[in-house]
Amino acid sequence: MKKERRNIEEIDRFIGETFGVSPAKSSNEQTAAEFRARGMKNIQEQKQQETEHAIEHATPAESAQHTENATVQRRISAKMRKETLEAYKQAFLVPTKLSERKAVYLSRETQERADFIVRRLGDKGSNVSSFIENLVRIHLEEYGEDIEKWRKL
Repeated sequence: MKKERRNIEEIDRFIGETFGVSPAKSSNEQTAAEFRARGMKNIQEQKQQETEHAIEHATPAESAQHTENATVQRRISAKMRKETLEAYKQAFLVPTKLSERKAVYLSRETQERADFIVRRLGDKGSNVSSFIENLVRIHLEEYGEDIEKWRKL
C-alpha cells in the first residue's frame, strides 16, 4: 500500500513539474484530464509545425501541387518522434477507471488493431477499454459544441 501511494505521489509530482499542474489543487481525474488535454495540444501543435515546415521548404512547383491535406515526405528526428509518442500516450493510453460500464461492439479487425496499439505502445495497466474511453472522451470534448449545434438543427 505504501509503495502504491509513493508511486502515485511520484506521478503527481512528475505531472506538476512537467505541466505546472498542482496535484494538491486538483483531483486525480482532473489531473489526468489536463494531462490528456495537454498531450492532445502538443500533438496538434507538432502537426501544425510539421505542415508549416513542409510548406516553407517546398519548391515553387511543389507548393502549387500541395493541398492542405496532402502528405509530404520529410525527415523527422528521433527526438521529435519520441515526443509525439509521449504526447499520444498521455492523451490516449492512460489507464482509466471505468464505473457503470456498458458493452460496446467493434469489428474484429478494429478490435485487433486497437489491442495491438495498446500492447505495443501502452504502459502497464493500459487496456483497450481505457484506450477507447479516452478516444471517445477527447472526441466529445473537441466536437462537443459542434455536436450540440448540429443536434439543434
